[in-house]
Amino acid sequence: MFPVQTKEALDRLQELIRTHPEWRWQVDKNYRYTDLAQSLLYLLGRQRDDVLGKQVFHFMAPEEAARVSRLLHAKSGWPYSGAISHHLRPDGTTVAVESCAVPMHDDSGQLLGYYGIAHAVAHFDPMESESVYRMKAIYDTAPAALCLIGRDGRYLAANAAYASIYGLSSEALVGRKMEELQPGASDFIRKDLKCLDAGMDVPAHEIVHHSKVYQVSVKPLLNLMGQVTGITTALMDITERKRAEQELAETNRRLEHYAMHDYLTGLANRRHVDNVLVEEVGRALRVRHPLSLLMVDVDFFKRYNDRYGHLLGDECLRTVAAQLKSVLHRHGDLVGRYGGEEFVAILPGTDAVGALKIAESVLAATADLNTPHEESEYGRITLSIGVATLDPLSSSWHMLANARALLYVADQALYAAKLAGRNTVYSHSSEGELFNA
Repeated sequence: MFPVQTKEALDRLQELIRTHPEWRWQVDKNYRYTDLAQSLLYLLGRQRDDVLGKQVFHFMAPEEAARVSRLLHAKSGWPYSGAISHHLRPDGTTVAVESCAVPMHDDSGQLLGYYGIAHAVAHFDPMESESVYRMKAIYDTAPAALCLIGRDGRYLAANAAYASIYGLSSEALVGRKMEELQPGASDFIRKDLKCLDAGMDVPAHEIVHHSKVYQVSVKPLLNLMGQVTGITTALMDITERKRAEQELAETNRRLEHYAMHDYLTGLANRRHVDNVLVEEVGRALRVRHPLSLLMVDVDFFKRYNDRYGHLLGDECLRTVAAQLKSVLHRHGDLVGRYGGEEFVAILPGTDAVGALKIAESVLAATADLNTPHEESEYGRITLSIGVATLDPLSSSWHMLANARALLYVADQALYAAKLAGRNTVYSHSSEGELFNA
């Protein structure tokens, strides 16, 4: 049943009913027949005396009578069109009738009844109707949640799967407004109808209800003239699929993380460091900004492992890694584990003087840890650091104008720091010389 909502449409409906030559009918406010055209009596297979004074529901199967009653009472006092109902004939056959009607009121505005017209939509006997009931059974038992919604936003039908979403029976949904169960649904229905009236498809979308995710498909419900009289909606529960997609995305995220990070320390791994260094060298040359590189080594680490065991050795590396991250925390800085007890720090926008200050801060922070190392002459964990700086403004910048060269000179500086007794910083000057900080 679809309400007539504009004055222009109501005027057309009233004129149609007033001038229609046959199949007119009239009921009182309790839906009892007060008049029928002879052609409509013939369609129903009834005699006038058998029909007058009886409710329209009297000539329907119980389930159909209950459905039509709910729809009519839900729109009591309103004109309507496109209401289809199934009527039983005395010979056991069934006829589907589509009705249009306008209300009749007395001078005080009280509802007296309805005046309308009807025409047959289909005429079939019980044998032919078996297919209809089969289709209804399929609709009712379909695993997808299905419903029909009128233009006024009321449910015209719903199967068990749909009704169960709201903890109701299918019968309890019919006649209720969707807005009652889904606040804000009226706006979506209005937009969907506007789209369907224009002959456009409504894109499938997702909704979340009570922690479940549903994919919603909307299609038009058309009358015999091809007009959109409502919408048919299908909801597929995709909660498990969405959960699987999220788990897959999380797995891929972890794999991507592991592909670029060291499993022990959580720092960038060697492959990621190499890739970033190539990018940063190219950027430094383009924007003419300095780029520094620290190569850091844990002093006498093999002795530490031999003395304290590999488990404490791993814990030592994690502690050093955390300390490096705490010192080198500027945006754009990257700290990575380059192999074994060796770490690398990439410092974009940092000149030689700044890099030396940072390296000294790293040494000081490591000293503050005061991690015992009885096999070291210092009695605690210490670091050796080599520094290399690419300065595009230097006359000798071309010597370090690629990632491999920058790594090489940083390694040379680190080697010099170790030869000098460890627990110190050495830097590679722009002239190619090595000096202690």
